Amino acid sequence: MTQHQFLDQRFQEYNAALIKALENLATLLETEKCWPQSKLIRMMLLFLSKVESKKAKYIAAIEEDIKKSLLLD
Repeated sequence: MTQHQFLDQRFQEYNAALIKALENLATLLETEKCWPQSKLIRMMLLFLSKVESKKAKYIAAIEEDIKKSLLLD
């Protein structure tokens, strides 16, 4: 495993833990009847999910372009 892969894996693990903590906080806020705060956290999580999805698509497209360019050489 390269250093880049190791760091990327740790970053993904950190992001997953952070997302889980925010989901738990939103649920706790709902049980405490703090609906505006809970809704804000859930909206942030939805936005983060969309950003991560787009990032994955962009990375896949870049990797595909690199593969194609290497095959042309």
